[in-house]
Parts: sequence; C-alpha cells; structure tokens
Amino acid sequence: MKKTYLFVSSFFVLGTIITLVFFWSYRVYEQDAQKTAAGEKTETVDTVQEIQVNSSMKYIVEVYDGITGITTTEENPVPEEIAGLTRSGLESYISDYNTMVEANGVSDGPDSKELVSFSKDRVVIREVYSGAEAEEGFYLKIENGEVVIFHNDQTTPYEYTGILEDAIRADEREKLTAGYFVADEKELYSILENLSS
Repeated sequence: MKKTYLFVSSFFVLGTIITLVFFWSYRVYEQDAQKTAAGEKTETVDTVQEIQVNSSMKYIVEVYDGITGITTTEENPVPEEIAGLTRSGLESYISDYNTMVEANGVSDGPDSKELVSFSKDRVVIREVYSGAEAEEGFYLKIENGEVVIFHNDQTTPYEYTGILEDAIRADEREKLTAGYFVADEKELYSILENLSS
C-alpha cells in the first residue's frame, strides 16, 4: 500500500511540476509578445489618394437645350473654380450652383448643372438650359413658302402651321416675309385663325 501511495504521490507531484513549467513558459511568451507589440508602433498609411480635378484631365461639357431637345458636347479647359476639387467637392460646388440658381435665377448661364462622370482621366458635366422661363412670345415668319412659328430666338422652330404663303393676303404676306413678334399664345392663335380663314 505504501508503494502505491508513493507512486500516486510522485505521479501527482511530477504532473504539477510539468503544469507549472508550461504555465510559466506561456506567461513569458505572452509578456514578450506584449513588449514586442508595444515597441513596434505600426502606423497605417492610406495608399489610395483621392482624385482631384486637374488641368491634365479632359473637361467635357454636355449642353442640353430644353427648347430644341438637342444635347451638344464640347471639350473645354478645366475652369479655375473647380481645379483641385475632389469628387465630393465638385458635387458640393454643383449643388451650391443649383441652389443659387433656384433662389436667384441666372440670366447668363445654365438653369442647372449635374455631374455625369468623374474619373482620373476626365470629368463630364451636363449643363441644362431649359429656356422655358426665358420664353416670352413667339416669332412668326414665312419660311420655304409656309408660315412658321418660331421661339423668340427667331431661329428655333416652334411649330409648322401648314398655312401656305399663297393662301395669305398680300399685306399679311409682306409682314410675315419680314417676320414679327407675337406676345403670347392667345394672340398667336388669333392671328393664325385670321390667316387661315
């Protein structure tokens, strides 16, 4: 019985010593890892630079004419006021412009702007000229033997009437050959009614 007791006790003591050695080595390893981590202060670096508008980019302006419904595209130099802006800065600039136009109106510029695309190579901006607010009256004249209603710019057709030059009285034909302004739709349709009768 003494032998069994001695064997079990020595096994227990040996197991305790091995456990303590492993525990102590784990603690030493953990402390070294913490010292190494504290000594090596790593600094994260943002390697992605945000794209900024610069003079080497293509600056493309899409101009939409609300009267004719035609969009034209032109390449221009980068305007000074947007040089150096990031995408979010450019969106903010455009938003401020649109807010200013909405509040005050602009007689010499687009009715609104929008950012179409933004990349490291090019910026595309759409400028919208609706023309609806600026429309004041119409212009009537004979073109290619027919009475044509033009927008007040005198060049953009509003409507082809189908009223032929030959069907109009001579005095009216003279006025229409030179062309003249009509203030509003009510007056326009009154004149057209007289011409067609």
